[in-house]
Amino acid sequence: MYSVILCGGSGTRLWPMSRKNLPKQFLKLYGDKSLLQGTFDRIHKLLPVEHIFFVTNKDSASYVLSQIRKRDRKFSEKNIIIEPSARNTAPAISLAMKYLTEKVKIDVSENVLFLPSDHYIGNESAYQEVMQTIAQMQENIIGTIGIVPTKPETGYGYIRRGKKAMHHIFPVLEFKEKPDLKTAKKYLSSGKYLWNSGMYFFNARTFLEEIALCAPEIASFFEAPYAKVLQKYKTIPSVSIDYALSEKSKRVGMIAGDFGWSDIGSFDSLSDILGPNSKMRHIGIDSKNVFTYSTENRLITTIGVEDLIIVETKGSILVCKRGRAEDVKKIVEKLKESGSEEL
Repeated sequence: MYSVILCGGSGTRLWPMSRKNLPKQFLKLYGDKSLLQGTFDRIHKLLPVEHIFFVTNKDSASYVLSQIRKRDRKFSEKNIIIEPSARNTAPAISLAMKYLTEKVKIDVSENVLFLPSDHYIGNESAYQEVMQTIAQMQENIIGTIGIVPTKPETGYGYIRRGKKAMHHIFPVLEFKEKPDLKTAKKYLSSGKYLWNSGMYFFNARTFLEEIALCAPEIASFFEAPYAKVLQKYKTIPSVSIDYALSEKSKRVGMIAGDFGWSDIGSFDSLSDILGPNSKMRHIGIDSKNVFTYSTENRLITTIGVEDLIIVETKGSILVCKRGRAEDVKKIVEKLKESGSEEL
């Protein structure tokens, strides 16, 4: 098995900590490793370093190289696949498959596991069990990992599963967009829905067959040699792998994962992870449910407030009501419009 770690995202919902020139996957949000390094370490327990690849942009490639070489000095720069421009996950995964089949010349029947670079895993032993299962699979499916939900979460997409089939694989009946709270509660109580983790696995043969069938407008771009693909990459449709492939394919299967997962998509989710273990310096008087984070280790004090998120960095401060952290991306849009250097 091979693995490709997707690390070209911008992490806009974690601004002002996550910035254009240093996205969240390169930050140490907890512990002594960045999210990227944690992702690498987990899969490196299963795979040799030469079987682990990264897809990123030109600006972030140096961060990938320096951070991963701190985890394994044998890591080669050749294992970094650089996107000429950001075109979402379907082109990024297609580019990686093109590189692996044309340049690395992998066996087209061998599984490739695609992992986002910025997720939290609370139970690593349970995570490794799932990865071991995937490594041993020989089914020709578009595989994904669904996360057993722990609460009616409105910040995640959902997957509706069918009855359990063979080898731990559930048939996937449909993908659902992020629901409102009422709908999320129905999903949770039904026991038929899992969170969409964005982790995928399939062999090159199955992927190429299904992308040609479900998204021929993307597949056609990758018929050319790799060098030609790079030249015209900016003109490839920008579309997610969910929309281009998994929502349309009839060969999607799902493994259930229950390993304390979070995509750390907002400060609400980060506060859930850190919880009472947060070492941030905060003095609160008559204050309830206040989450603080200072990258400069400054003391933050509050009086008579509740349900707040306060994030302080070297150049910016965010104050946000708990439950509204998903809207931080709207601040980023405002910064883009004004051309602000704080972006």
